[in-house]
Amino acid sequence: MTITIRVEGAQPEEIVRGLLAAQEVFDKASVTPDQAAMARFVVEGWDIRGFAGKVPEEELAICTVWDEADQAAVQACCAGWPADKVPRSAELELVREPQRFRFTSEEERSEWLFQTADAGILEEMCEEGYFNDGRPEDEVAFLLDDWDFERLTEGQRKLYDERIYPLMRIWFFERERFEGEYARRREEWPRDLPHDNRQLSLFAA
Repeated sequence: MTITIRVEGAQPEEIVRGLLAAQEVFDKASVTPDQAAMARFVVEGWDIRGFAGKVPEEELAICTVWDEADQAAVQACCAGWPADKVPRSAELELVREPQRFRFTSEEERSEWLFQTADAGILEEMCEEGYFNDGRPEDEVAFLLDDWDFERLTEGQRKLYDERIYPLMRIWFFERERFEGEYARRREEWPRDLPHDNRQLSLFAA
């Protein structure tokens, strides 16, 4: 399993900060999120039973790790927020995933950050005034305001893959190159898509 947090009003990059802070707590304690959650559950059950039965010594040793990770997540996620806006908990949860939330390299970590924040990246680019010239790819960026790819036609999805997505990666990984690449690519791309005459040809004499 891996972890997730739910903090109302948090931006994608803030959620990422919180997740990384929580995972750091687990890593320093040398326990997985699964082990920490189970230890907390076992100790709470022992408490509810009036501390009857065998003392769960192994679980007692790590039962606070889950709450420590939750607090680390909320503090990292909400860094710089007004005190009255910071929630008491990040609502840390386990999520079923085939791999544990851990990175084996800095490249893997950066790629995960990009994939996690991709909707926010496009929104940020649009807020900065990009994709606003009425071009075909600009319409796609507008349609993805709610990050619903089912709204896109096959052609629009191709525009996203070929024109928008590469610029999103440059924006995230190589911001210093973005202005030049954006201008160059927009200059090369046609402003209008070619008309699809396939249906008209069906009626050609």
